[in-house]
Amino acid sequence: VIKIVRSDRGGEYYGRFTEMGQREGPLARFLKEEGIVPQYTMPGSAYQNGVAERRNRTLKEMVRAMLNYSTLPLTLWGEALRTAVHIQNRVPTKAVRTTPYELWTGRKPSLSYMHIWGCPAEAK
Repeated sequence: VIKIVRSDRGGEYYGRFTEMGQREGPLARFLKEEGIVPQYTMPGSAYQNGVAERRNRTLKEMVRAMLNYSTLPLTLWGEALRTAVHIQNRVPTKAVRTTPYELWTGRKPSLSYMHIWGCPAEAK
């Protein structure tokens, strides 16, 4: 059960500031409805949100490697990112020694269908 969400108070998630204060965005409303406590880091202090920042860096490096290795156009970076997230959710973490997929579904993930991203394929 998620109890706390920590972020940098990015407007893309929590809403925008107006003359009357911060207008709630969809994520802020969702957190309130679900009883999840938002924690905010200080502006410009990425180190306070180290786990998420490191995960984002890893995803960025994965996407860069996938696009570099394949012969696909760079416009497919979004698909590379979706695949990188899919893979990360099926890799165990040090903190809980299981995969995010297992925590979410209660089942071990299968990786038998995985192929190298961008490899030639044939549809029948």
